[in-house]
Amino acid sequence: MNKVIFFISILLFGIVNSNPLFGQKKSELLKKQEKILLEKIEHTKVLIDQTRATKKLTLSEINIVNRQIKYRQKLIDNYNFQLRKMDEKIQEINRQVNSLVNTNKILREEYKKMLLYAFKNRDPNYKFLYIISASTFSEAFHRMKYIQHYKDYRLKQIERIKKTQNNLAIKKEELNKEIIKKKNLLEIKKKEKLNYQSDKNSQLISLAKIRDNEQNLAAELEKNNKKRNEIVKAVKKAIEDEIKALEKLKKAKFALTPEGIAISKSFNKNKGRLIWPVERGEITSKYGRHQHHLVTTAFVDNNGVDITTSKNANVRAVFEGKVTSVLIIPGAGRVVMVSHGEYRTVYANLQEVYVKKGDQVKAKDKLGKLLAKESGISESHFEIWKILASGMSTVNPSFWLSK
Repeated sequence: MNKVIFFISILLFGIVNSNPLFGQKKSELLKKQEKILLEKIEHTKVLIDQTRATKKLTLSEINIVNRQIKYRQKLIDNYNFQLRKMDEKIQEINRQVNSLVNTNKILREEYKKMLLYAFKNRDPNYKFLYIISASTFSEAFHRMKYIQHYKDYRLKQIERIKKTQNNLAIKKEELNKEIIKKKNLLEIKKKEKLNYQSDKNSQLISLAKIRDNEQNLAAELEKNNKKRNEIVKAVKKAIEDEIKALEKLKKAKFALTPEGIAISKSFNKNKGRLIWPVERGEITSKYGRHQHHLVTTAFVDNNGVDITTSKNANVRAVFEGKVTSVLIIPGAGRVVMVSHGEYRTVYANLQEVYVKKGDQVKAKDKLGKLLAKESGISESHFEIWKILASGMSTVNPSFWLSK
């Protein structure tokens, strides 16, 4: 009997004190993702409200709505995953409750048998006769010890039953809490699905308007292409002028200084981890030449990325460096270029500039304030250039900015 109870106790300890660390970490990660998605949705809602205030269909509004739909879908997926994890947890708690119920039943049955045995042998002379009837002193000693242990065992059995019942109550409470959490999350998911459907309906209405207004929107995209091309020309000329000035000063071909090499390596090591040029925003025009995803008759030429953000938002340096140029480009406002060794970061569409040529800046230092668009928001145009002995070229900022 002792072996059976010992085995049950070990099993009970393992059930009650097990720590599902992996499950906890996964749940924490899902909650963290949920928080990030909710923050992004809140920000896109603000941007949509700002664009709709103009009461004019804009590509900015449609792009932001599309981003919001994607975030809502990801959020619904996140809720589905959380619900699956909750179901798994509820099943596991139910299993533990059933195991504790069975354990409690076994312990109580064992204790019942002990009480029955004690009742049948309740004669006070029984213990004395049991001891003195031993054939040897050693056997009498062991019989006396047995009676002592049996008494202790009965007391321990009572403690085990109490502990099991206490653990059972805790697990039942945990189960009820988890069921309530699941019910609440199902309600949240239901509301989010309605929001998702509302956004989809809004998207369909906007797409119908695009088809009716495609020619004007294509002209707007072409205008943006020309503006970006003017930025490219101005940046190339600024870099060429910078290199010529250095070569004239040093009377030698352009080459990075040891400090420049170190900064280049540091910048390169931070690929995929650079902060964004605006505190909050959405990439609404990606890098490279591509057919526009809504106006199919138009193509987009982009040497960087366009990030839609709040009206007149501040632009900040993505990495430490030196301001090498502050330009004024018709249609693109003011442009700031920052050097990071062999790399240059370019910040366009600025209404106001807070720095001047030659200034040393750190990551997150404010460089300027964005122009406001007719759509009621602002758009940061951001580029990354790489200068080599063979020439200069742009790289895709999406691969460099933090996810």
